[in-house]
Amino acid sequence: MGAHDAATGKQTALTDYEALREHRPELFVNPPGAAFEILFDRADQDRAADAMARLAVAAGLPESVGDIGVVYRDAYFCLVRDAVRFANGRLGTYIRIVPASASGGAAVLPLLADGRVVLLRHFRHASREWHWEIPRGFGAPGEDGAGTAARELQEELGVHVVDFTYLGALSPDTGLRAGVDHLYLAHVGTDQVADEPAGDARAEGIQAYRAVSQGEFRTMVADRRISDAFTLSAYALATAQGVLEADPV
Repeated sequence: MGAHDAATGKQTALTDYEALREHRPELFVNPPGAAFEILFDRADQDRAADAMARLAVAAGLPESVGDIGVVYRDAYFCLVRDAVRFANGRLGTYIRIVPASASGGAAVLPLLADGRVVLLRHFRHASREWHWEIPRGFGAPGEDGAGTAARELQEELGVHVVDFTYLGALSPDTGLRAGVDHLYLAHVGTDQVADEPAGDARAEGIQAYRAVSQGEFRTMVADRRISDAFTLSAYALATAQGVLEADPV
């Protein structure tokens, strides 16, 4: 990349950053006593970027590691690098993932009419592994958590909701990701699921469905056969709130 292209890229990242700040100001709040103060003065931003660029080059990394702004964007999230003042006064940068939807995503724990829990066997690209997990997905712009949960149930499991119970918000990675996702329990009003996923669900990496008793679900958690954070969090919240049996047979 030439010097002109690099300069253009930096300006675009900063322009997108200011647009994001205007559209979603809650992401840029500096509460009293914040350990990482976001810097908005351009001179401060330049000093922070230069400090990080020097460290990056010394470590054999590209100078662009210090660039401030929205450094990547797609339909689901953007990658933001803020200029910050750390608690010890040092200037530098901090990177975070910001979901495209302000309401976040959603995950939903589906219960059949007979009380069994439905799990999906889902291959995840990031881990390169198969996981037993509940339906979940990114929120679409303008969609609330319940809308996302209902859509994911239909797309991934092929069922409709009879009623929702809101379990609570989940901060899936407070060290990297902004915002929260929302967890629900849903009664789906049927006592069975399809024998196998439909084509669209298979294309998303879903191989099979499994309906288990609440006792077996608890055993799978205890035996560490479930590692998905959304599924574990939904289980914990539903059990603590008495929506699932605390000590099922």
